[in-house]
Amino acid sequence: MRTRVITLGLLLAVTAVACSVVDEGKVERIDPQFGLDDTLPSSTSIETTTTQQATTTLPLETTTTQVQTEPVRLYFVASGQLTYVLQPLATPVTFQQIIATLQQGPPVGDVGIGLTTIVPGAADIRVDTDGTGVAFVTLPEDFFDLVLLPSDQRLVIAQLVLTLTRTSGIGQVVFNLAVPSDTGQVRPAGQQLTFSDYESMTDSDSRVGLDPTTTAFAP
Repeated sequence: MRTRVITLGLLLAVTAVACSVVDEGKVERIDPQFGLDDTLPSSTSIETTTTQQATTTLPLETTTTQVQTEPVRLYFVASGQLTYVLQPLATPVTFQQIIATLQQGPPVGDVGIGLTTIVPGAADIRVDTDGTGVAFVTLPEDFFDLVLLPSDQRLVIAQLVLTLTRTSGIGQVVFNLAVPSDTGQVRPAGQQLTFSDYESMTDSDSRVGLDPTTTAFAP
């Protein structure tokens, strides 16, 4: 008898688990697939955190390069005479630097007022030396055609001779072409010319020019 009561109690417990009471006292079976799982959210939201990295911009460093220069005496034309200015050129100074500077003309500013150059910029002028104090100047065959006025031919030769003979280590200048003297007479090619040959064309004025000390250039 006790065994039957126990068995009946177990059956009632199982039935109570598998069923539920709904409205009007009816018992409705619960489908396992809609059990406790039905109470969970259909999807899981994952929180995403975005970290922004701060960017720091540093100012660019500016460097200054010191370029060593030395003063060079350059002759330019003023009212039919020649006068010089001291202009700093980067060391070591070369003949091509000197010629190029003469072709560019006098420096800007008060120092260059009233000065001009007769050395044509289109002329390919080459200067060499053998170490004996002589500067050998090679002029293009059409050099004097590039000089605008015939009267300027002696001025341009004076510019070259006076400037080169005031360059360290140079005492004489030799041209590959015949050139005019200070009085306009023709000097044959290959003849050595000195500062004194054209000194009469200079005036007593000299212009200090730009500061010949070390100049700083920023790249």
